[in-house]
Amino acid sequence: MLNLIDVITNNYFLKQKLKVTIPKTPVRRLTDSWQGSTKSGKKILINPVNTRNIRDFNKFNFIRDLKSEGSINARSTARSLVENWINEDHNLRSHEFNSIVMAERISCWSFNYSWFAESGGLDFQKKILNSIALQSKYLELKLDQSDNDLEKIIIIKGILVSKSILYEVIDNINQLLTIINEKLEILTNTDGGHISRSPVKQLNLLRHLIEIRSIIAILKNVNAEGLHQKTIKMGEFCRSFQMPDEYFSWFHGGSLIPKEIIKQTLNRIGYKNRIFSLAEETGFCRLSNMNSVLFVDIGLNQKMVHNKKASLFGFEFFYKKEKIISNLGEINNSRYKNMKNSLSSTAAHSSVNIDDRNNIDLSGRRITRISNIQFGKTKDGNLLDVTHSGYETIFGVHHKRQIYLSNKKNEIRGRDEILNIGNIGSIPKNAHIRFHLYPGIELIKTRNGSVLLNHKKGFVWKMSTNVKNINLEDSVMFTPNGPKPCKELSIILNLEKIRAYKSISCNWAFELQN
Repeated sequence: MLNLIDVITNNYFLKQKLKVTIPKTPVRRLTDSWQGSTKSGKKILINPVNTRNIRDFNKFNFIRDLKSEGSINARSTARSLVENWINEDHNLRSHEFNSIVMAERISCWSFNYSWFAESGGLDFQKKILNSIALQSKYLELKLDQSDNDLEKIIIIKGILVSKSILYEVIDNINQLLTIINEKLEILTNTDGGHISRSPVKQLNLLRHLIEIRSIIAILKNVNAEGLHQKTIKMGEFCRSFQMPDEYFSWFHGGSLIPKEIIKQTLNRIGYKNRIFSLAEETGFCRLSNMNSVLFVDIGLNQKMVHNKKASLFGFEFFYKKEKIISNLGEINNSRYKNMKNSLSSTAAHSSVNIDDRNNIDLSGRRITRISNIQFGKTKDGNLLDVTHSGYETIFGVHHKRQIYLSNKKNEIRGRDEILNIGNIGSIPKNAHIRFHLYPGIELIKTRNGSVLLNHKKGFVWKMSTNVKNINLEDSVMFTPNGPKPCKELSIILNLEKIRAYKSISCNWAFELQN
């Protein structure tokens, strides 16, 4: 295993390609966009011998944790870890020289240079600047080799950050920005949503763009209006994904993102962005009034081929800052990995599933089409009307869901309709309309058939329906703080006579009682 310097020395052609000139001191002082964890920084200082066990050590993001801890010891530890890494033997084919890892490493070094490096000796400063320059040059060689859109953006981020600290002028900046804009057209929709529909990937990409934007802002004569507008659009989408409890909506991995990361990222957007009502291209709808927010997964218009979650037409409901209705969350602990498939199912979401089948085929073999999306304001509220074909080939039916959120009353009204479209597949038996109640809510069934939702904060919601067959069950919800017991409310529709009828439907409503 050869040292990077040795490899360059022994390979004439690589040496010429990686030939660099560096300033004695940085050309610019950069400001880091992100704050680390003081708690994590303290842990590193307690046991620095095991720092290589730090997750993603080679990215050096932990420097932010040490910086947040803020002591002289933290600063010297950061210098020591960086210098030791530079002095170590590295294989260019190893993980340390993965393009994304390298880009993140030199970005973190550059953004935090003034904190940890300037307090070191001149020899150390020269050593780190030389390493940043060499790695940046190596990234430029790797840029053309990558066929991954996100990877290209991250590589360019590393190049721009390192060059901004090393050189007065970045000669190829317009070319690099053009590549970024091209890749953003591929990775994002016009409504600002990520093509994956994942808030995790949405936020991750946004954070890279924020870092790039911070570099562009300190450079002269650079037109990056396209990048700026895309960053704003993605920020708008993220604000729409943020619920009243400051977490993201729990769809497609949203529950796994810490509140602090969300808050920190949105604060870097710079101002309050608009919040969408309907993001039809990415497939989400947000209904809101003064007291309530209702967030719905409406799927992808026309067709949905493959998705990690069978969450179609599932929704979350908030009253003020309290979550009332949700899905069952996400697993962030390997201890519960056997639950992963169950939590991806339609039954794990506040939606409708028929005979325990998912409304989306998670293998991608069965196509689900969204045949109708209508959303608009009525005289007294907001109405969403959507239909999908997820059960067409299995049972010969479509599912139509209407949800109305009143502006004048604390009330949600819904209608689920199973539509017969012909003698296709087998005859279904039952449709389950599920509502997963957030932990801290107790259910009481009344004599007239309605159900009271008693919240631990003292308020009460009443659920009523025109269907008599209602089940109250115990369940488990995987919250950001781990699994918690919760309640499930389900309405059962008998579908055995669906062929004889045009449709079978259910009306339901939730109304605040106090």
